[in-house]
Amino acid sequence: MNIIKLDERLKQLTDMENKYHILYNNKKNEELNITLKEHFSSEFQNELWVINNEKLMNESEVISIHKHDRFVKFEKHKHDYVEMMFVYSGSIKQEIEGKKLVVEKGEILLLDMNVEHSIEAASENDIAINILIKKEFFDWIFMSQIADNDLISNFIVQALYGKNESKQYIHFKTSENDKVSNFMIQILMEYYDKKNGMETAIRAYIMLLFNELLRQYKKHLSSELVYKIDSTISTEILNYINSHYKEITLKAMADHFSYNPDYIGKLVKKIIGKTLTELIIEKKINQAQYLLQNTKMSVMDVVTEIGYSNVSYFYRQFKEQVGETPDEYRRE
Repeated sequence: MNIIKLDERLKQLTDMENKYHILYNNKKNEELNITLKEHFSSEFQNELWVINNEKLMNESEVISIHKHDRFVKFEKHKHDYVEMMFVYSGSIKQEIEGKKLVVEKGEILLLDMNVEHSIEAASENDIAINILIKKEFFDWIFMSQIADNDLISNFIVQALYGKNESKQYIHFKTSENDKVSNFMIQILMEYYDKKNGMETAIRAYIMLLFNELLRQYKKHLSSELVYKIDSTISTEILNYINSHYKEITLKAMADHFSYNPDYIGKLVKKIIGKTLTELIIEKKINQAQYLLQNTKMSVMDVVTEIGYSNVSYFYRQFKEQVGETPDEYRRE
């Protein structure tokens, strides 16, 4: 497939678009809305509905590519996957968490799973591509270049693994970035050609696409958003350590956040600047100081209370952290 044939393919109306177009022209809005929800969702009883990946992806797929359906308004909804939208031509008008947004040709919108948004009906020239991405894809990509960037990796952490129901999106204004457009074109040609090695090639191009976005993200984001994304996951990790410091293990923490255990240690070090072991020791010693100052518990009881079983090890760690022994600290 070449660019000309790709352009023709994208401009063609799909079977669903033809159906929507007829209903749209006949102003059968209620029937149009029901048809849309039945096609995309397994759960649309309430006003806010969810687009389900099982309606659009095979079980074995971790990435799926879909042309955005034109001629139909998507009322307020969420996804159960991370979505990357690329506008191929025209523009796509959305309202995200109450804020109106226009994504222009060549731009990218990255949405997490908890964002509530609606999309105005696209005209025939408004062509956008949705890349649906499951958690499993990021388990793979985290171990490579994306993990080196605080903003994007933290965005994905919160979107897929976070416990705080974060609602995030990033609008990349990449209309003048030829690399972004070229990578997307290559992804689409691979997808529609369906040749051997297609999935490997698409993963590689998405990796390159993310890499290009990482280089430019500061141009498109406010310092407030950068700080919010960088700091929220740090808070979640520290809260977990503070609550589980007595018995915490790397595996338990990885299970809690649904991370790969090999990655969680790197994530903690990158975001907070200390290893998990350092943070646990720091928390235990801080708690020991509090108990020594504010209770009449014996040192042995303090050792047990904070989760140590080796008294000599506790004394050594306390001396290294505080500069004096627990007995000296209590006398002061």
